[in-house]
Amino acid sequence: MKWTGKLNAAALCAMLACGALAPAAHAAPVHWKASIVDYAAEGKDINDVLRDFGASQGIPTRIAQGVSGNVSGKFHLPPRRFLDMLAASFGFVWYYDGEVLDIVPATDLQSTLVKLDTAGTAGLRDTLERMHIADERFPIVYDSAQGTALVSGPPRYVQMVTQIADRLDTNESRRGGTQVRVFPLNHAWAQDRSVTIDGQDVTLQGVVSVLNGIYHPHPAKDGGEKKGANHPDDGVTRKTPMNDVEGNTYTSPYVAPPIPGGSSGRGLLGGLNGQPSPAVMEAVGGPPQPAASTSRAPAPDDSLPVIVADQRTNSVVIRDTGERMTQYDKLIERLDVKPQLIEIEAHIIEIDDTALQQLGIDWTLHNSHLDVQTGNGLLPQSTYNGGTITQNFGSTTLPGGALAAASPAGASVAAVLGDAGRYLMARISALQQSNAAKVDASPKVVTLNNIEAVMDNKTQFFVPVSGYTAGDLYSVSTGISLRVLPMVVEEGGQTHIKLDVAIQDGELTSQTVSNLPVIQRSNINTQAFIDEGQALLIAGYRADSDSNGVTGVPGLSKIPVIGALFRTDNRSKSHMERLFLLSPRVISP
Repeated sequence: MKWTGKLNAAALCAMLACGALAPAAHAAPVHWKASIVDYAAEGKDINDVLRDFGASQGIPTRIAQGVSGNVSGKFHLPPRRFLDMLAASFGFVWYYDGEVLDIVPATDLQSTLVKLDTAGTAGLRDTLERMHIADERFPIVYDSAQGTALVSGPPRYVQMVTQIADRLDTNESRRGGTQVRVFPLNHAWAQDRSVTIDGQDVTLQGVVSVLNGIYHPHPAKDGGEKKGANHPDDGVTRKTPMNDVEGNTYTSPYVAPPIPGGSSGRGLLGGLNGQPSPAVMEAVGGPPQPAASTSRAPAPDDSLPVIVADQRTNSVVIRDTGERMTQYDKLIERLDVKPQLIEIEAHIIEIDDTALQQLGIDWTLHNSHLDVQTGNGLLPQSTYNGGTITQNFGSTTLPGGALAAASPAGASVAAVLGDAGRYLMARISALQQSNAAKVDASPKVVTLNNIEAVMDNKTQFFVPVSGYTAGDLYSVSTGISLRVLPMVVEEGGQTHIKLDVAIQDGELTSQTVSNLPVIQRSNINTQAFIDEGQALLIAGYRADSDSNGVTGVPGLSKIPVIGALFRTDNRSKSHMERLFLLSPRVISP
């Protein structure tokens, strides 16, 4: 809200009649130079009037934005009444901390809740009164039972009360004494660890970071992701800092230019830059603030608890008060748990569907949750653990005239995957003998619970790229990348495994762009929840190939008309489907 308008002498008389009855309530006593203010104005801006008033009394004045209006009239008043009258007329609030007169609009008033962990509210009240900081116009609401204080008033007033409360709390905790304990870890890491996954640096938080996040939460300014100077952002990487116009490299923090005058002297203009009094800064626990021309890094947080990591012994070191030290035992014990070991076996399989149909070979994967079976409709269904498959595809006549349940003419996938991964691999091995299927790779890896396992089989080459003044090499990789994040879930006496799977499959093609090969890349991202001992089958990519060839007797096969008798045209088509079979297994409790 902005006050605009004019204040005349007649309105002043009415306000003074009411203001004379109001008690004067000030924080620090103001030592006025003159007992009476004689001032005349005609449509003068309120900011100029306040500056003239402060200069005449030898008091540095800081006026915030939002104070506006015009003053007209002649005044013969005591300084305090003159200032109160202007504040009531133009809707601003003033506060004097013993050095600077702060003037802010009423809309800038703030309110904050101060928490005292060790110091009491009585000590805070006594300190504020002893330092002449408490102001009856801005009463503080204390709650001794909860150790809190609600502070409302101008920003500078709220800031000073908050700083003094923090200082009292810190001093009280130091006087009460602190303890230092070392918590060795057996399974978890105390410090953070950085790992590289798919070319990206990922930070895994240690126990110290988790504890500091609980007791000293500081929201990240950039969304929680720290990026260094050489980390890619939006696909652009700056290797070195840029040079200035003189060819120099500048890497230091930016320092603001000095503000001329105001801070060197202690006369009438000395202190117009709004610096607080040295006595107040000494009370809140620090030297007087430097001039605006200097740059100082923020002071470290001195609040308890202090939690650090000892990387050499993989321990957590905590300094805190004795009564609060007992709370860390159970918390660290819950964080320092022995992780389960999980074995992940992967099979990358390619199956020629056309060969399956021609050869009439059937294969099956079956349990109580899964049935995958193919065939030509003539052979009997495969059995599993001595039983028959429950699906019905008709019947077929076996040698000797016996009837049996027939396999499907084609492929059949029923329900979800189950625990017959080994049985499936046995059938795939039979298909390999007829070149109907092949296993490209069977990697096996052991990882910890909730830690990602990476299985890569890639081909990498480097492409030189020339710039204006320099060149560089860019890495290009293609192949199969399989990333699996397992998580063991114990529920109802049963063990389940949750899998977060990311598959990237790429290959070079015959196409080129600027003499560089084009890479065809496919991605699969999925999640599954399976029981222990079961397998996850991901059927994804299909590739059709069509090849033509000519074989013949050299020379004779090229004779017109009769040459066809001496050559043979070969044309083959194949349809390959790539499968990924994942079999996780918990190998330690």
